[in-house]
Amino acid sequence: MWTIAPVLRHPLSCLPAQQSLQTTVPLFNAWTIWWNADRLTHGLKGYWDAPIFFPTRGAFAFSEPQPATMLVAPLIWLSGSPALGYNTYLLLSLFLNGVFAYRLLRRTGSPRSFALIGGGMMIWLPLSVRQIDVLQLIPIWPMLWVWDAARRHGQTPLKRNAIELALAYTVSVYSSIHHALFLTIVLSGTAWLLWYRIRTSNFWATACLAIMIAGTLCGIVIVPMRQHLQTHAFERSTELVEQSSARAIDFLNTPRDALLLSGSRVRLGLSPGWLKVLLAGLGAVLGYQRRKRRRWAMFLMLTMILSALLAMGPNLKLGELQPWGILAEWMPGLRQVRNVFRFAYLTQMAMILLGILGLSELRFYLRVWFGRPQSIAWILGSLAAVALIEVPAPKVIAAGVPDLNVHQDWTGFVRANCSAGSGILCLPLSPSSKAQDFDFTARWMYLGTLHGKSMVNGYSGFFPAEFLRLQDRINDEGLSDEVLSQLAKTKIHLLVIHDSYSEITDASAKSANDHRLKLVFESSNRIRVFQLQLPDGE
Repeated sequence: MWTIAPVLRHPLSCLPAQQSLQTTVPLFNAWTIWWNADRLTHGLKGYWDAPIFFPTRGAFAFSEPQPATMLVAPLIWLSGSPALGYNTYLLLSLFLNGVFAYRLLRRTGSPRSFALIGGGMMIWLPLSVRQIDVLQLIPIWPMLWVWDAARRHGQTPLKRNAIELALAYTVSVYSSIHHALFLTIVLSGTAWLLWYRIRTSNFWATACLAIMIAGTLCGIVIVPMRQHLQTHAFERSTELVEQSSARAIDFLNTPRDALLLSGSRVRLGLSPGWLKVLLAGLGAVLGYQRRKRRRWAMFLMLTMILSALLAMGPNLKLGELQPWGILAEWMPGLRQVRNVFRFAYLTQMAMILLGILGLSELRFYLRVWFGRPQSIAWILGSLAAVALIEVPAPKVIAAGVPDLNVHQDWTGFVRANCSAGSGILCLPLSPSSKAQDFDFTARWMYLGTLHGKSMVNGYSGFFPAEFLRLQDRINDEGLSDEVLSQLAKTKIHLLVIHDSYSEITDASAKSANDHRLKLVFESSNRIRVFQLQLPDGE
């Protein structure tokens, strides 16, 4: 866990960020964890009506809800720090990634030493640690659990195995709908290899039980989320999806900082390392040779191939045929996906498991041929260790979050004076639609955990059209009479303005004449609260 050590030294006041120091997504996910904890104290009342994009309803459905983060809610209640909940959940997810990988490897015949190294590889999954600031992508352990539960149910179709499979899939959805969607698509083409008892009535009876349980539990989240998304007809453009899809060459490239055969020109660098690739090839060959391992090896190999092809999205063309277009028509949710290359999470996971299988089988054959010399264990152990570190984790920087203690004054005023059914506007707004430009917005959201009032501002995976129009108009016109009238009509009564917003100078002078904006609170930390008042007759 030394990779995120800089953050763990200040768990209440810092979040992990890459060298670019973009904190929009980490701050947003910290706010998401807070909202889950807050709704838990209200019996989940108004869960989907998160206090962003006022007056739009169902705003929490516009991005990953991550209800699994309710697990760390007590930490937020006790400390008042969303950052602590975030960092604890991150650490727990990384730990469980290793635990579930170790357990799966042991159950599929790998010796303890190789299973430990495989668990380390899964913690250090190259694609995952390079997106460590995207919290919803870190928990891959539910997918490992689904694979393990599906394999055991296929071998022994008992009720308890079916129930465990249903729970594993539900946890996958509750952790990351994005991962669960991709997992479902890949499993639809690979799961048959795990159906050892497919011809028995008990298999189908218990499978139906698993589907019923998982469908009920997952539907609690998926059905209302889908309804809210359909209301706004959110979809990704084909051009954007193509830009965020992999190309075949990306799977031949390792990240720039790889210790073995790194490429100088890397677009995505989706290979987890050449040694892991060679070991996966070894696992495919040797695993297939032994009947006891054959189905599992074939499952991992097919998962690796199919997920890599799917990661190419619209870039995969078979003559005139584009499989992605057909799949997007058939599979609900795919038209809302942007970063298709993330199918490669499954590619790298399967490759690591297949590589450890290859080492385990090689150890078995070497022992058959040469007995049990100590040198074999040392050589194979060293090979596994090199495979573990061949792609080092990138440097993680501890990025500071807003100090909630110094913002108690104005947030307390807003909490006491923003009436029910009205909202607030926090300025400045983002100057564009790029994620990095929403850093100030994400900070407003983080500070909003103190007052809990509905804001016009917001950041998410999707943005309602009315918010984008208002944002463009304010950025173009400033606080003009027309803008203020529009805000008043939508029941925006308070404006919280940081003094870096230059437009307020003109607005303040103007308010002396028409009394549209009245300064009602001034904080010592460069934030002022204005009350928007309607002129007579409006």
